[in-house]
Amino acid sequence: MNIAEAQTLCLQGNIPFYSYRLPGMREVHWGAQLQGEVAEFKEMRGQEEGFVIVPFRESPREPALFIRRDLAFVDECRGPHAADLLKQHRRGAVWNKGPLPGVSQAEYYRQVTAVIDILNRGVVSKMVLSRSIQVEAEALRLAPVWFERLAGRYPEAFVFLVSVPGVMTWMGASPEIFLRQDAKGMETMALAGTRACGTGGAWGEKETEEQQIVSRYIGDLLDGFGKWDVKGPFTRKAGKIEHLCTAFFHAGSLSREDADRIRKRLHPTPAVGGFPVRQALQYLEQTERYNRRYYAGYLGPVGNTDEFHWFVNLRCMEIFPQAVSLYVGGGITVLSEPRKEWEETELKSRTLLDILADV
Repeated sequence: MNIAEAQTLCLQGNIPFYSYRLPGMREVHWGAQLQGEVAEFKEMRGQEEGFVIVPFRESPREPALFIRRDLAFVDECRGPHAADLLKQHRRGAVWNKGPLPGVSQAEYYRQVTAVIDILNRGVVSKMVLSRSIQVEAEALRLAPVWFERLAGRYPEAFVFLVSVPGVMTWMGASPEIFLRQDAKGMETMALAGTRACGTGGAWGEKETEEQQIVSRYIGDLLDGFGKWDVKGPFTRKAGKIEHLCTAFFHAGSLSREDADRIRKRLHPTPAVGGFPVRQALQYLEQTERYNRRYYAGYLGPVGNTDEFHWFVNLRCMEIFPQAVSLYVGGGITVLSEPRKEWEETELKSRTLLDILADV
């Protein structure tokens, strides 16, 4: 059984599962939870191996989740045992919601203008406005094909397809580390400012300001958790676009308790919400008028040691039986122009729209 076959069996059988390919790696990991309900993810202490999914804002309808690693393999599983287990653990159908309607260009222009008016009052200095795009497709059937193409086309992204039936099914190719740790140490990044790949020359004032807001915020937050090496800002490529990036690295592993404290303080960063964070989120709820759910949250694997790899849920889409909802956004400052902000979201949407169009 290969990755696509395992994904298909889980999607058809309503079995919670995850699959991912880490940036710069070739191996694709797959795992499924065969027994019981998927548990809420609350803290790192004593965590089993599996996969974490945290929404943009936690709520009873969108909880943080942990898919337990009951059955797993890398790239390919030889023999019929795993496939037979999946067929034995099929669950009843649980699809009870549909995709969000897309946001029109005129509506997005209106929202950007409203955000700029808020920023001009001086209460907040940045807000990250997003929109959804609905595409009709045989999504459950095609999702394994899309995943394989994403993994092939974006080798430096975190590519994932994860599903908790009845709650969430998402796919994406994220360029942004939220928080990761291995034997070498812990890493996070400030990623903000966007332009087409190969633009060249100095970055604009608006993009530079965006990035500085996020990097200062993260640097201040990490103060008190030991010494962090800071690199950047530098240009980081992500498919057909590029971003300004500042990387933060702590040599040596931190405890799970410290990792919990950092992740809870870090999410959501100004890169996905705005700054100051609390005030920006309040205004966003009034302006976007839809629930982001797991878009701009974070997700990724966690091991039974202190190792974990979590990425921001960007360049992503929510999957439904006969459609998908894509999510794209961008940072708005007083220097923003509605037309350019729309064009930035259009550029970001090509990461997934090009994959959908190729099938």
